[in-house]
Amino acid sequence: MIALVLAAGLGTRFRPATETAPKPLLPFLGRPILHHLFDHLLGQGVDRFVVNSHHLAAKLEREVGTSWKGVPVSFSREEEILGTAGAIRKAAERGLLGDGPFLVVNGDLYTDLSIGPLVEAVVETGTASALAVLPNLAPERETPLWGDERERLSGIGPTPDGGATGPWLFTGVQVALPALLERIPRGRSELARDVLVPSLARGERVFRLVPTPPDRLWFDLGTPERLAAAEERVAASLREAPTPSSPSPTRRPGSSPSRD
Repeated sequence: MIALVLAAGLGTRFRPATETAPKPLLPFLGRPILHHLFDHLLGQGVDRFVVNSHHLAAKLEREVGTSWKGVPVSFSREEEILGTAGAIRKAAERGLLGDGPFLVVNGDLYTDLSIGPLVEAVVETGTASALAVLPNLAPERETPLWGDERERLSGIGPTPDGGATGPWLFTGVQVALPALLERIPRGRSELARDVLVPSLARGERVFRLVPTPPDRLWFDLGTPERLAAAEERVAASLREAPTPSSPSPTRRPGSSPSRD
């Protein structure tokens, strides 16, 4: 499977560090954030990486290189930031995403989330995209998603009238089919505003919500405070790693995905 890793953002909340280093190359547990993410995705069966680049693009591309542990890495450079959906369309127009299911992941995450359920969701139902979600504990700050009885996206924003599941929070991890591309407008476009909301307005229910199991590890590293908190929690989890005869500790998800 091809994985598009979103790494074009300016990283403004990490300045001055991001004046000389792209945010995905900032250290987390002694290694660049992107290296952790690549290693996890390799374990999930990813056999090709595509990275979108913009801020300090040449440095990002040079330091990541054209392969990671034998797996090819391609770049989709953006002269201007195109947003999540715009980045997907641009990479596809360049022929980088293939003609089957592909993975899209924010480049500032640390996770051990399995992508298998997302792949199953799109392959079995033919939906445009399956979004990994977790319970939204702050819907007043983070845009809530709502689902119907078939786990299809049915609403975004204010609480819908009766019967909906949620509120859910999008984790920044999704598996999509090429059918998603026809719903993305040209130029800069965001997933929720320019793709999900218009699709719902047309009465389409072509996006699946796949809840993240409570024992999975997921952290947004989009601010210095979140990165530091995640380092502390992950390091503690590693110190408490069970011996073969002891039970595994329960792991809880982190905070909401970043947007810069």
